[in-house]
Amino acid sequence: MSVMTGRVPRAFLLPVVLGLGALSLASASAEPVRIQQAEPEKPPAAAQAGLKFGFYVGDDKQPTTSRVAKLGSDITFPQGRFDGSILGFSDTSPITGKLAIPSTSSYFISFRFMPATGTVELIPDGDATGVVDVDTGATGDCKEVGTNICAHTDVTNKVFIKLSNVKVDGKALDVGPNCRTAQSVSVNIKALVPLAFPASPAKVTSTFTTPGFSGCGVREDLSPLLTGLVSGPGNTLVTNLVLRCVGSGPPPNGCGA
Repeated sequence: MSVMTGRVPRAFLLPVVLGLGALSLASASAEPVRIQQAEPEKPPAAAQAGLKFGFYVGDDKQPTTSRVAKLGSDITFPQGRFDGSILGFSDTSPITGKLAIPSTSSYFISFRFMPATGTVELIPDGDATGVVDVDTGATGDCKEVGTNICAHTDVTNKVFIKLSNVKVDGKALDVGPNCRTAQSVSVNIKALVPLAFPASPAKVTSTFTTPGFSGCGVREDLSPLLTGLVSGPGNTLVTNLVLRCVGSGPPPNGCGA
């Protein structure tokens, strides 16, 4: 047996190269090269979640009061809440929120001589939407509300007005369970509100049109009667917005996670 030194015979080298080449091709066929695509950069968590805030709607000085133009009467509601988020940090950022106001009992004079009572309920038609312009600094606009952070808001709340337990001259008027405005009422609120503590109430006033009623009456259609009594333009809503919480910190001054 001879010992080979210094050189590998070509007869041995060629099969090895071919074998390695075949192994490499097989590997490439079985495991294709994968190019990892970069994931799009996500905005900061605060921008995704938005800046949380909450207001009480109405207080002792100015409860939520709606003036029914046709009847010349006021309807006063218990204190409610508005909870929302400012989505973004631009000069004009979207805002979304939920309005919740408890139902109330109303008293008014119909046909100028006949007393009438009933329960009035405001049923939200989706979330409130709009835009907000946030300002900072103790001077300028924020000085008006006495805080370092404030916002000009332009928000539209859509609600159905539902009537129940109606009595005219002490006698029950069976309006049924589905007596409400045929379309939702659009209540637009434009106000400069505080977004920091301590904060004074912000008084807001809005004018709206009440649509006609539908679904009123069990034995007979009472919708035209209620439409004639209540529906029409020139109605107003006045209330105080009292800052309840800001941010996602713990209560009482944070709105929670």
